[in-house]
Amino acid sequence: MLFAGMLNTGSLSYIANESSHPIATPSSNAPAKMWVTQNTLRPGETLALHFTPPNPTYLGVVDPEGHFFYVVFPQESASGKLQPLVNSEGFTKLDHLDIVPANFKADPYTYGVLENQPVFTNTGTYRFILGENLHVDDPSAVVSVEVKYVK
Repeated sequence: MLFAGMLNTGSLSYIANESSHPIATPSSNAPAKMWVTQNTLRPGETLALHFTPPNPTYLGVVDPEGHFFYVVFPQESASGKLQPLVNSEGFTKLDHLDIVPANFKADPYTYGVLENQPVFTNTGTYRFILGENLHVDDPSAVVSVEVKYVK
């Protein structure tokens, strides 16, 4: 595989831990479509992103330095070794995605970089963004959650 993350599709039914409240909330007043149940992550732990399907076609992440990475995008947009963790078609049905920071690589959306790069490289806050268009100025057009990674 060209990406080094872990995907666990599990059941497509409602999240088993429905009584827990999301720690991170969406950036708009719309119902939560993405959340985490732990807001601090350490090496060796797995980040579980939870969703309410159907999901939009794009998922991205911004690292503490402000670098953007595409995590989920349409397979037809993949180029060479720049591959989505999950393609958009499969992602729309997922209720969660498990990410192992130590192995997680994504498309860095950087001119001249032709293969996925490690994402969790430094301690700090990582913001995951979910939407149909991730490059918008209106924060209500996307849903985001933040996770602090402590290396």
